[in-house]
Amino acid sequence: MNILVLGAGTFGTAIAHQLARNNNNNVYLFSRNKSKVDEINTSHTNISCFPNKKIGLKLKATNNKKDIEKSDIVFIALPSSVIIENLLLIKNIFKKSVLFVNLSKGLLAGGITVVDNIKESLQTENVVTLKGPSFAVELLDNSDTLLTLGYTTNRQCEIINSVIKHTSLHIDTTKDIRGVEILSVLKNIYALILGVIDAQYDSANTRFMILTKSFSEIRVLLELLGGKQETLFLACGFGDLGLTSLNDLSRNRTLGLLIGKGFFNADYKSNAVVLEGLNSIRMFYEIAGNKNIKELPLFNKLYNFLIHKERKLEFKFDDLN
Repeated sequence: MNILVLGAGTFGTAIAHQLARNNNNNVYLFSRNKSKVDEINTSHTNISCFPNKKIGLKLKATNNKKDIEKSDIVFIALPSSVIIENLLLIKNIFKKSVLFVNLSKGLLAGGITVVDNIKESLQTENVVTLKGPSFAVELLDNSDTLLTLGYTTNRQCEIINSVIKHTSLHIDTTKDIRGVEILSVLKNIYALILGVIDAQYDSANTRFMILTKSFSEIRVLLELLGGKQETLFLACGFGDLGLTSLNDLSRNRTLGLLIGKGFFNADYKSNAVVLEGLNSIRMFYEIAGNKNIKELPLFNKLYNFLIHKERKLEFKFDDLN
């Protein structure tokens, strides 16, 4: 199976490293940066992403369009804001039968998912999504990792199962692609909230009270935006919320810790995580509607802090009852 991974950042590199462990896969990591391609192919490192790590010897980096032509599967590990413009540049090179796997997180205006945007832009239905609790550095260390595959056809599921054999990747599955995509954004919002709580209250009791309330609010928002409740209990839901909320490798949790300690406020709009959070929260608010959001006290508090620039983000637990 010829596999192309678009995007030689941290997650793209880590996924490509894993897929290359399967001897039946020919894996190409695509980057326009020639020096990065040369580094990966000669030194088997990607120092800008992983300063002290080696990448699998079987993995090949490329910037050659011929490697795009022969791809059976394309894993997309680009920032969601630039996916379509990059895919449109090479759309006529792909095989008609190519399977696209979205690894990127984000929602577009109006709640359009990345998967839906890819389908519409490339005029294909052969798109799946793969999301779950996964730090890239641990994938490079070959730690066993469970992800959720959102798919449409059984054939798509069979293909993904075949390419992850003999790797550290495992999957649970659902046909609720929209739910998987939505949860990949929602968990970041609540990870930020958990970071604030841990900064302000050094209490396991309080932490897990807020985690429980977060899970409940996510369920409401997920259904309001067209996802299915049962998807929340898969790796992309409960698993990813736990990883992102409770582990200090998480950027969103770390931002929450800084906000909770008073080192950040809503005016730090140059921060990429803040910008991502602002856009997501504003969109969820617009889609879900003011009445529904008022019934979600954690979300509403964060909304007022980021959008209305309240001076400090503090939670009053009486409001949660």
